[in-house]
Amino acid sequence: MGLTARVDARASAEAAAASGWARAPAAARLRVARALVPVVLGWLREGDPAALYGALAEMPPDWHPALRRLLTTQGLAPLVADVAAAGSGPSVERAAASETAGWLATQLEQNRARMGAFAEDLGAILAGAAAAGVPVMPLKGGLLAFTRYREPGLRPMADLDLLVHAADEPGLHDVLARLGYAPVDAAVARHRTFGRPGERVVALDGTHPGNPRTVEVHTRLQKTVWLDRGGVDLAPSLWSHAREDEVLGQPAVVPSDAALLDDLASHATLHLVRGGGMLLHWLDVARVAAGVGSIDEALSAWTYPALALAARAFPGRDLSAKVEALEPRVGSALARLAARAPLDDRSGLNLAGVDINALPWLASHWLRWRPNPWLAGVAYPHLPAPVAYAAYLAGVGVRAARKAVQHALRRGG
Repeated sequence: MGLTARVDARASAEAAAASGWARAPAAARLRVARALVPVVLGWLREGDPAALYGALAEMPPDWHPALRRLLTTQGLAPLVADVAAAGSGPSVERAAASETAGWLATQLEQNRARMGAFAEDLGAILAGAAAAGVPVMPLKGGLLAFTRYREPGLRPMADLDLLVHAADEPGLHDVLARLGYAPVDAAVARHRTFGRPGERVVALDGTHPGNPRTVEVHTRLQKTVWLDRGGVDLAPSLWSHAREDEVLGQPAVVPSDAALLDDLASHATLHLVRGGGMLLHWLDVARVAAGVGSIDEALSAWTYPALALAARAFPGRDLSAKVEALEPRVGSALARLAARAPLDDRSGLNLAGVDINALPWLASHWLRWRPNPWLAGVAYPHLPAPVAYAAYLAGVGVRAARKAVQHALRRGG
């Protein structure tokens, strides 16, 4: 059979598998997603296009839609596509029969276009803010994509995160308004979101340059582990460990590597305890940690879970030794949990491929609050497992009761 015939046959098989995959039981989809996580991590660690193409060629057709969904939800499609783009030779021809190979190339091309648009957005915002005398600190992807990756197109992101002082927030709002942005939701405790009127989601299958490019304005970076228990605002630390610099040729405030790592790791932990974790978060943590001499022990309650999992997912970046130095501070129970938890949904990765916040109230809170060893162990690391579960359930009850009372008072008022 010639190459063209093989491509057609494989594409037909994958199309049929994708149709069936959408109807497959959730448990079956989860099993495949769990099996694919170490495969994808191996591609990123080794950067071997021959191994990637060989795996694609041998992969069962019904795994391909699962792989594409996993790479989309975990933010890794452009990075895996970059590995694939370095390949040549017989292995490439073998994988040419895979629809996924073409999909990967499209994802990289689309994300390059999307990040080019984000670069124009961020450059205009920083220029406008500088003219208005408003110091702005880009965070997360808005900083990492343009400073930590070989090219911005390798790092997808959904929105721009910007930190400003509370007194400067109105000034930045004015800058955004002049650039055509408008608030898309009411102010919330953590941030306020701005977008361009009329923008709509164009595609859910991976990155797309036409999808909305929103801006989140933060004055606080409040981090909690579980049920708003304790917590810390990292904004003062980032401001006090920052310098005036340039991003995309425009004035910006840039945090130190150590302060940036604290924010990234605590943000990743927050998502992990809510079941919305991403492998991309772990990769970001590992990249930034490489430039940090030691990790701040004072914030280890919020940073350690993500740091420990990132060290396991991406070993060899000198992160393991830095994580081990934190173990006396976090305690042996949490250290054991982070060392043993499987690197999948059982440690908080979102393998279901759903936006928890977009679900109905009951469904979204069930996904966040359902009992599991990882959640109970991270929330109450100092307690034995049975007691941790009891404390966990009691905490859920107290939170639910408080929410119900607040709702009743609002309706009554």
